[in-house]
Amino acid sequence: MQSIKLFMRLTSYINVNWKLTSLAYLCTILALTLNLAQPFIFSYLIDEVLIAGHQEKLVFLLTLFGSFALGSVVLSIIRTGLFRYLGIRHMLDLRDVLLAHIRRIPLTEIEKHGVGKYSALLGWDTASMGNFLNHIVVEMVTQWFTMLFAISMIFYMDARLGWITVASIPVLLAIPRIFVKPMKKYADGVRSHNEEVGTYLYESIEGSKEIRAYGLEGWERKKNQSMYKDLVAVSTKETLFRMFSGQTGTLAFSFILIAVYSMGSKQVLAGTLSVGMLVAAVQYLNNALQPIQVMNNFFGEMQQSEVAMKRIEQFLESPVEQAAQQKNKAVSIPFPGESAEVSCKQVHVSYEGTQILRDIDITVRKGQVAAFVGPSGSGKSTLFKTLAGFMEAEAGDIRIRNLPMNQMSRSDLTAHMAILSQDSYLFSGTLYENIAIGRLDATEDEIKEAARLASLQSLLDTLPNGLQTVVDHQGFQLSGGQRQRFAIARALLKRPDILILDEPTSALDRETEEQVMVQIKQAMKGKTLLISTHRLDIIRNADIIYVMDQGTVLDCGTHEELVGRCRKYAALVAGQEQEELLEKIG
Repeated sequence: MQSIKLFMRLTSYINVNWKLTSLAYLCTILALTLNLAQPFIFSYLIDEVLIAGHQEKLVFLLTLFGSFALGSVVLSIIRTGLFRYLGIRHMLDLRDVLLAHIRRIPLTEIEKHGVGKYSALLGWDTASMGNFLNHIVVEMVTQWFTMLFAISMIFYMDARLGWITVASIPVLLAIPRIFVKPMKKYADGVRSHNEEVGTYLYESIEGSKEIRAYGLEGWERKKNQSMYKDLVAVSTKETLFRMFSGQTGTLAFSFILIAVYSMGSKQVLAGTLSVGMLVAAVQYLNNALQPIQVMNNFFGEMQQSEVAMKRIEQFLESPVEQAAQQKNKAVSIPFPGESAEVSCKQVHVSYEGTQILRDIDITVRKGQVAAFVGPSGSGKSTLFKTLAGFMEAEAGDIRIRNLPMNQMSRSDLTAHMAILSQDSYLFSGTLYENIAIGRLDATEDEIKEAARLASLQSLLDTLPNGLQTVVDHQGFQLSGGQRQRFAIARALLKRPDILILDEPTSALDRETEEQVMVQIKQAMKGKTLLISTHRLDIIRNADIIYVMDQGTVLDCGTHEELVGRCRKYAALVAGQEQEELLEKIG
């Protein structure tokens, strides 16, 4: 019953090919029927040929036996291939569903939980459900059919042996239920510890530089041993309970077999049962009760599957970002001539109960360059994430191109906006492909032009394969500044109406930064550019500058206006001028 409920829950998330599934199960039933008929043929061979001496029946019975065996093997091969294909498809479908939901949940949730949780969902949990659907369910159907067929044959041979078999089934089924709670508890524990280990391993690899630089190998080893000690302990307990459940059933099966041998032998001696029928009955008894053992052994895996399904359901029921809840607009977003391209009125943003932004009021018109300055932690990045729809405002009104943001879908936002942060991510593949992600229908000339605008030509000239150079995970063979320039090229290729730059050139030297910013401003001429930076000299000519501190906007205006009236801005400018002077002296 548990397997049926779990099956129904799982199939609600995936596309089941019922035609192929039905064909696979038909092959399974036919193969089992041919296989299970063989003991009955064997009983006739013993009684009619070996004991009665009817040699003329030998060839026919052996031919029939061989034909059934061959047919069973062929059908088993076909059904195995079908279930293998279906298994891969089902697992990919489930991963697609999970990945689609990952793309819909707030980015803050992904940053909060890290890679470990989502790797476990896409790996451990998905594999567990694939194993359930294409191994456990298949075996359950196989074993139940085998048991019912075998019991029918035993009753046909001898009713008393049949009733012994039927009476044994509840006993064998009840044994694993004793261990349900501890098995489920430890299965959940194993899953949780594997998730923690996955996160830890990812952090260990990503933090290799820091571990070596600070001589933390010993600290890492101790942490590693402690984490695996807990995993080994809970995994051992889970395995012991699972094996104890299975072996207890094996012991009970042995006692049942002794009872059948005892009664069957007496009937053979009394002449009420033939030797061949006793041999066949014992084989069918094994076929009838062995499925119970198999299903008992599967009981532990069922608990693992139940835990995995519960986590998958909890994840798929988790809240999605506001933009993911909106339907795409059928028409392009209207843009009244003098309306603000981006505006916020009394916007408040909180994260886990802590207010990060408060009373944010900004207005940026089409064609303007708006700069956001302030010390680290002042809220600039949070504001940009909110404008991009990665975080949600708990109060206030945000409008993009005069449309309320809470009415815009993710597609609406990405159609008009691009955001670029200082952490530039490159995907495995060629540099050409990494730029092309900005606009998938872009021509080769457009991609080359985007690379030129990002001041990449001199770098590409030094690479033997130019834009066709293959980069690995996150482009580690490139410097931070080079990765930033490829990310800038990607954003410029998109030709967005609104471009948000969050410290996009922090890893560039001053000369390259100035060249890139000139190209960006030229490419965004007549469009809207929002930029945050600690290098104030590159935003002096911005149309409007917003000064932020402690999650709010202190003042706004041009560079000249703010230097004269805003102490915070004047202090930032003075501090940077002093740093530049010290650099020159140094």
